[in-house]
Amino acid sequence: MSLFRPNDFSNRRQSPRYDVQYLAQIDLGSGDAPRSCIICDISNGGAKLTIGPQIEVPDEFTLWFRRRCRVMRRSDGQVGVRFVPGQ
Repeated sequence: MSLFRPNDFSNRRQSPRYDVQYLAQIDLGSGDAPRSCIICDISNGGAKLTIGPQIEVPDEFTLWFRRRCRVMRRSDGQVGVRFVPGQ
């Protein structure tokens, strides 16, 4: 019997993660200018961010990101969109 179990986090995640490369801004909530970051992967429950070694972030902050979108479906006051790559 092994003392170590395989580090298989994919089975523990509650929602799937998607690899992305989205530019985003971290709003520290302190009135300072927002800090740039890249969202590396994202799910319904969270995301992995690349922030760089010189950026310190508090335990809670607001993450802002915007993406260029293309409407794929319109129905009853709702739209389905797809993110336009490379924008």
